[in-house]
Amino acid sequence: MLRARGLHKSYRMGRSHVHVLRGASLDVGRGEFLVIRGASGSGKSTLLHLLGALDIPDRGSVEFEGTDLFDRGDAIRRAYRRRSIGFVFQFYHLLPECNVLENVLMPRLVAHSLLGWRSARRTARRDAATILERVGLSERSKHRPSELSGGERQRVAIARAIVNDPVVLLADEPTGNLDARIGGEILELLTELNEAGQTVIMVTHDDKVASRAHRRVQLTEGIIKEMDGSGGDAASARRIIKEVAP
Repeated sequence: MLRARGLHKSYRMGRSHVHVLRGASLDVGRGEFLVIRGASGSGKSTLLHLLGALDIPDRGSVEFEGTDLFDRGDAIRRAYRRRSIGFVFQFYHLLPECNVLENVLMPRLVAHSLLGWRSARRTARRDAATILERVGLSERSKHRPSELSGGERQRVAIARAIVNDPVVLLADEPTGNLDARIGGEILELLTELNEAGQTVIMVTHDDKVASRAHRRVQLTEGIIKEMDGSGGDAASARRIIKEVAP
C-alpha cells in the first residue's frame, strides 16, 4: 500500500549539510501497526514527514497505492494529505482559540469552500461528535485546549486526525509528552483504532512503546533495518500496553 524507496534527505546548517536519511526504504501493508524506532535525532520525524508528503526528499520515492507522490504535482500531494493521511504530533498543535469540537472539525472545514461548508457542516458536526464519543471526550466538546489535560489534548489531536477517515495514521512520538499512565491510555486508543482496521505508523525512541507493535523497524545512520522479534497480534499488543502502564 505505502512504499518508500531510497529516500535521501539533508538539511543545511550554516555552511554544512547534515545528512539525515541515506537511502531509507520501507513497505507498509494495509491494516498494519508499524513502529519506527530510533534514537533522538536519528531522522524518524523526517521520515514520517516524507511518508506523509509534508516534505520532499532530495532523492528517492514514496508510492501510495501505486502512485509516486513526488513524481506528480503539488495537487496530488495535497489530495493525498487531505484524503488519505492523518497526523498526530507530540505537542498536539491544537488551535487555542477554538473549542474541542471546532478543532476536530478543522480538517473538514479546510477541505471545503465557504459555500460547500455550509451544505456539509451538519454531517461534519455529526461525524465529529461521533468520533469524540469514540475517544471518550463527548462531555468536553465545548472546552478549549487550555481547559484539558495533556492526555485529553492528545485524544483531541487523534480525533482530528481521523475525522476524514484516513487510510494511514502517522503518529510522531504521541506519548512523548505524557506520563506513563496517560501514555498507556493513548497507546490503548491507538491499538483499538488499529484493531478496527486503521493503519498506524508511529515513531518512537521508547523501547516499551515500540514493543507493542505488529512490526518494528530501526532507523540507524539514515537507513532502515528490520528488528528481530518483531511481530505479534492485536491481543498481544493490548497485553503489553497494560504492562507498560503502572
